[in-house]
Amino acid sequence: MTGSSRKRASQRNFTILNILDMASYKELNEELEQMKAEFLTLHSEEEEREFGEKMERFVASKSPEDRKILAQAFVNGAKESCERAEKLYDETLRVYLEGIYESISWSYVARHYFGKSRSWLCQRINGLKIRNKEVQFTENEKKILLDALLDLSNNIKRTALVIGHL
Repeated sequence: MTGSSRKRASQRNFTILNILDMASYKELNEELEQMKAEFLTLHSEEEEREFGEKMERFVASKSPEDRKILAQAFVNGAKESCERAEKLYDETLRVYLEGIYESISWSYVARHYFGKSRSWLCQRINGLKIRNKEVQFTENEKKILLDALLDLSNNIKRTALVIGHL
């Protein structure tokens, strides 16, 4: 067998293994999804404990290769869940801001608290896509926004109290 034919045979075997791994991944991922759906129906700590034991038995029944595939499916599922939770949080944030959106000078907030432009701030509030990537607030930027809103509310309250004493 020549070097190039060994390489083609190796690539063919690699492709077959990838296809088998993908089939196993899909099958195991479907089993995980079913178990996740079952978990969501649990109502007590006792049911959760029993479910944990069931999961341990499920994992123990798998081959070492399937355990690796299960671990990857679990990690991928966790990443997807985190991404969905972040997106939901950002969508919820936008909904809450709608209640005060018209009352605030976002140009002032962007410039004074972030040192950025109004468009930069609005892109994050609205989750717009910039260069094919949805922009969102970082954890630090969320804290700055929180502090900015609290600062503004304190300034408004102080001003209202002063006016009330005139």
